[in-house]
Amino acid sequence: MKNKMKTHLLILLLGILYGMSCTAQTEHKPYTKMYDLEFRMQEDSSIIYHWQQNAAYLNYTIPVGVKGPDRPLFAMMYLQGNPFFNRLQTEYQQRILLPICDANQAMIEFESKGKNISLTSITLDAINEKEKVLFSDTLRFVPDTALRIVSKNITVKNAKLLNIRINVEGFVDSTAYIAFSKLNLWIDGKSIDNFPVRTLSPFTAQDTRTYIPIAMDARIPLEQINGIDKKKIIGLGESMHGNGEIEKLGYECILQMIEQQNARLVLLEMPLEVSLACNRYIQDSRYTLDSLFLADKSTLYLFDFLDKLRLFNSKQTDESKVKLYGFDYNAIYSPTQNSAVDIFDFVTRLNEQAKIPELDQFSLLLMEADWQEARYFLQAHKSEIQKVLTPEEIEVISHILTLSREIGDTPIQRFIRRDSAMFANAKFLIDEYAGAENVKTVIYGHAIHINRLSTFPAVPCTPFGYYMQEQYSDAYSPLLILTGEGANIAYDQHYSQQKTFLHKLPFNSMESFLSTFDENIFYLPLTSEFNRLILSRFKGSHHMPQEFYPFNLYQRYNGVFFIKNTGRKHMENKEVTFQELSHLYLLNVKRRENKMEEIRERMQKASFFRSSQ
Repeated sequence: MKNKMKTHLLILLLGILYGMSCTAQTEHKPYTKMYDLEFRMQEDSSIIYHWQQNAAYLNYTIPVGVKGPDRPLFAMMYLQGNPFFNRLQTEYQQRILLPICDANQAMIEFESKGKNISLTSITLDAINEKEKVLFSDTLRFVPDTALRIVSKNITVKNAKLLNIRINVEGFVDSTAYIAFSKLNLWIDGKSIDNFPVRTLSPFTAQDTRTYIPIAMDARIPLEQINGIDKKKIIGLGESMHGNGEIEKLGYECILQMIEQQNARLVLLEMPLEVSLACNRYIQDSRYTLDSLFLADKSTLYLFDFLDKLRLFNSKQTDESKVKLYGFDYNAIYSPTQNSAVDIFDFVTRLNEQAKIPELDQFSLLLMEADWQEARYFLQAHKSEIQKVLTPEEIEVISHILTLSREIGDTPIQRFIRRDSAMFANAKFLIDEYAGAENVKTVIYGHAIHINRLSTFPAVPCTPFGYYMQEQYSDAYSPLLILTGEGANIAYDQHYSQQKTFLHKLPFNSMESFLSTFDENIFYLPLTSEFNRLILSRFKGSHHMPQEFYPFNLYQRYNGVFFIKNTGRKHMENKEVTFQELSHLYLLNVKRRENKMEEIRERMQKASFFRSSQ
């Protein structure tokens, strides 16, 4: 359907005014200030692009101040005796838009000092307009206890971005720190501060654009959406979690794909082991979700979605019912939080009435962390366990235990390998339950996983979408869901879940460009004219001072859904405090302990009864 955008003259005028404004704003803000190359690490208005801490290393160190020659230096410290971790490990990342010039060479100078550091690695990636790495090199060194500068050159010919990743490891069982002083960047022998700070220009369309309006209360013309029609696997990637408007659109798209296009497998970004309860709920009209499971979720839209799937399935034959699973896994590994713990919760609740001895034994094996033995036991006693678990649930549980054991129990590696584990889960589920040519799969998660190119600015690794594209080629279609204004729920610095307003749209962002369209909600295919860098929003699990980053959306996705959502509505307080979350967590831990004690007593009585006969 062809629709006219608002006048192009207005867009061009805004772009010119914004360019003039940016020139005025950045004239006295050099690269060093805007990119925090002196590691002030503060929410300073002069800092536009902040260093990103790798979330995989988040709990291994604490931020401290260390004495410097003229100011306290930002540092990360590990204290010997930590009961959970045995050494300092941390990583920070920055991505710099290089000045507009025909540069050939760049050099970084990094000044730091540290104590009990075994290795510091600085990885440099020169990246082009398509977000492809052109050149890469790594500097490795051990910092002194006094400030010292190290340097490294890298070719930047045809590069538009320079990615800098600083990884630090300390000696085992040693109190250690790394202090960051400054990072100087030279472009063909000149300080980067001698160049005007590059600002990405806003996107301007010079022609009439094809887009598809969407009404939430009407049929979505999915047959007109090239990123969905005739695609076997559709990935819906939301630019942030916890935004109600995005969630409503995402779930509505899934429901209509089920009704219109025979989507029969739905994969959500939740641990596969947690989703066992959700799938049982939509398949079995007698099953109810656990009260603590319900209390632990931050969105009501999920439960409304599950109820609609349950109603849909109630009218279907067993062969045509929708299956819903998670494609994520529990990246955390601890005695009270891991994949086996969630399986324990699921199977013990199902076994409350039947009290099958074999399922009791299996439950204890899970909590004893003998996952290989638990898997063998599950397969060996299928006939009895199938009185409570379905054959499908047994196969899914076996897959979870096998995969989690293969990944191991090292917390950092479990976090870094999260996207590859997501792919392993998705492939298993698609191949097992949606392999037929006429059956579609819909995957709904964060855009940073769904996209086929890069996880920047999140944990550096190969994204889930890349693995999907390699495995299923063009049958996999990643799509992006963006919104203009509104709010979302995420963790604050105190680990409370807080709902806050989204940042104002930069004039040179994709969201600002899409806001010029007349429709409130629509789908836009990403054509080759979008094959360039543009700012777009990314929000992870935490509220952060930066929301917009340079992406090549054309390389990442096939199309974009946009919700204009103009105007800021009154926002009620949706905070869930850290104390409340902790209380819920402890309730779960206590309940599991009680359940284990109950199972042990039951097994002892059964053993005594058998021996007395």
